[in-house]
Amino acid sequence: MNSYRLSHAALAMGVAMLVACGRKDTSRTDSAAAADPADTVAEASATTPAPSSSPTTAPLAGDDIDRWQRGMAAELEAVHEAAAKLKSARTSEDTLSAMMAMHDIATAATGAKAAGVDEERYKLIRSDLSAAAGYLAPQIGGLDTTMLSAAQREEMRQGNEAQLKAMEDRVAPPVVEALRPRAAELRKQDLELVAARLKGSGM
Repeated sequence: MNSYRLSHAALAMGVAMLVACGRKDTSRTDSAAAADPADTVAEASATTPAPSSSPTTAPLAGDDIDRWQRGMAAELEAVHEAAAKLKSARTSEDTLSAMMAMHDIATAATGAKAAGVDEERYKLIRSDLSAAAGYLAPQIGGLDTTMLSAAQREEMRQGNEAQLKAMEDRVAPPVVEALRPRAAELRKQDLELVAARLKGSGM
């Protein structure tokens, strides 16, 4: 009888210990589960690089107007040199090489060097400022606005201003205002470069 009571008591004590251990393990598991999301966020933050802005694709600044002007002057000189080589070419290979040297892709490196920026940045400056100057001075190399009525000229002006507004993320309003008084001059220089490419290649 005493042996039965001892065995029964031992069994009861064992069950109680198992239950207690189970509760402790569950508590640890719950704590670990609660900590996991925070750990995951911390690990993700540590492994995810912060976004960085590229100077090549950054919005244009006022100084880029002068860079574009210097670049165009250097490109024009390069086109004239290529045109001279084309005239003195003796082989088809020399002719092709000179014609390729007049292309805007070929002269971009020369323009970038004069502008003091890398080639990709210069291409961006050249493209965006050329477009902006065209909207600001549409009368240069484009439609003869004197043939339009006052209402038509105003409609064109509003349309061009809307185009400039759409470019704000690349050419900010202060840059547009700095370009505005120089737009006609720079537009002429831009078109002179285009004409020199065509003339030099015999087109």
